[in-house]
Amino acid sequence: MTLKLTFATERDASRIADIHMAAFATNEMLLAQFPNSAVREGLRISIARKAASDIRDPHTAVLLVKDAELNNKTISFAKWSLPSSTSENEAPWVWPEGTRHDILDQWTERVESAKKTVLGDEPCYRLAFIATHPHHERRGASTMLIKWALDNCSKEGIPAYLESTPVAWALYQRVGFTAEERISMTFEDGRVYEEIGYLFRRGNEEAGQTAT
Repeated sequence: MTLKLTFATERDASRIADIHMAAFATNEMLLAQFPNSAVREGLRISIARKAASDIRDPHTAVLLVKDAELNNKTISFAKWSLPSSTSENEAPWVWPEGTRHDILDQWTERVESAKKTVLGDEPCYRLAFIATHPHHERRGASTMLIKWALDNCSKEGIPAYLESTPVAWALYQRVGFTAEERISMTFEDGRVYEEIGYLFRRGNEEAGQTAT
């Protein structure tokens, strides 16, 4: 297997931003919050800066999957907030000019409310972001990034939590997550955007089938 899992360094921040923007290029929530190409270019810069900050943060694990056959090129990344993480100890985002803060804030409130409903204040491994470059999908990179946290969850007896778009629901269910809370928002034009809050607890992996 040519893929390997490693921790990110600050010099990886720009590549992380590029992968994020490529992977979410058609995501309806991203397009609504950052409504034109100029704002989205600003978002790419914001993501790179936040990634560098997260990499320095001892309460956060930023992981990469690299392909040895492509000169160790990074093809996928994930940011896991560790059980010790709180909103108070994480560096804030700096959003680009032109961001639709009304949509961003409303969606953030709904996402955080869903997590509170599922876990309350219980510490957890929380998947903040995960993305694979579209040119390298379906090679098992995402599974490697997820299983890193699930192995820790099983050893420590601590749950994992994430929000997911429909495209990844099957993957999370296969590795032992259970759907707990539906999160939705209706855009101004009537379209409905939806994600699901998923929970993993030790023992769940026995019911799921590990993805390859």
